[in-house]
Amino acid sequence: MKTFVFISTFVQLLAPCSAVLKQCYYPDGSPSSDFPCDPNAKESACCGSGLGSTCLNNRLCQSNNGNIIRGSCSDKNWSSPECAPFCLSADTGGTDLISCSNVTNADNSFCCDHTNGCCDSGVGRFNVLPKEASVWATWNVEASSYRVVGTVYTGNPTSTSSAATKTKSTTATGTTTTISSSAPTNTSPSDSDNSSGLSNGAKTGIGVGVGVGVVLLAAIAFLVWKLRQRKGYGAAPVQAPMQELDGRAHTPAELDARGKKNQDLRPPAELAG
Repeated sequence: MKTFVFISTFVQLLAPCSAVLKQCYYPDGSPSSDFPCDPNAKESACCGSGLGSTCLNNRLCQSNNGNIIRGSCSDKNWSSPECAPFCLSADTGGTDLISCSNVTNADNSFCCDHTNGCCDSGVGRFNVLPKEASVWATWNVEASSYRVVGTVYTGNPTSTSSAATKTKSTTATGTTTTISSSAPTNTSPSDSDNSSGLSNGAKTGIGVGVGVGVVLLAAIAFLVWKLRQRKGYGAAPVQAPMQELDGRAHTPAELDARGKKNQDLRPPAELAG
């Protein structure tokens, strides 16, 4: 009976030690020096130790200098939903998350630190849920472990498909790992996404202006042509009026010719005395 009591007491003493010493792993399966955010849970996200370090309810870590980090996980295969599914392409260790709030005006908008130009272009940018992160566990210096002080978020940790996902399956020949990622939908436009061409309104205005200009030029050319035509040919000659004589009309030229003829037919005048 005494032996049974001794063994039971020994197991109870080892229980908290085993929780503190639970090993954490990075996505590639390599061991991490992090500690589980929930030492009593079967699987838990893990974060680094130190005064001021905290575990957030979105399973990310916040260091004592305020940096947001994707830490490690107590599940070596990273198949547990308790592991933080962010920036898994950087699988050889923890990685910082870069805030994109200055571009998207959203505090829960992030990029992985190894994705250049992610915030501005939107390629690789993702939103972490819940929108307002809170403290899940704090580092207990005396116990050298994390102490749970809040509740972890149990919903879908990301609102887009931009965060890389990682699935592992066990077969008869061993464990295979598949890492996949997809480009996100931009949550906010940026200056680099805007086209540098003219807008449709500007193009329409230019087209109307060109059409009006062509019509005006055609009208001016027609007026100039008419003016030149009038100056070149002048007015038509005025026909001399017709005069009635001998029952028919005669022109002044015909009358002059007739008068001259009659004058030639007159007898010569006699001289006086």
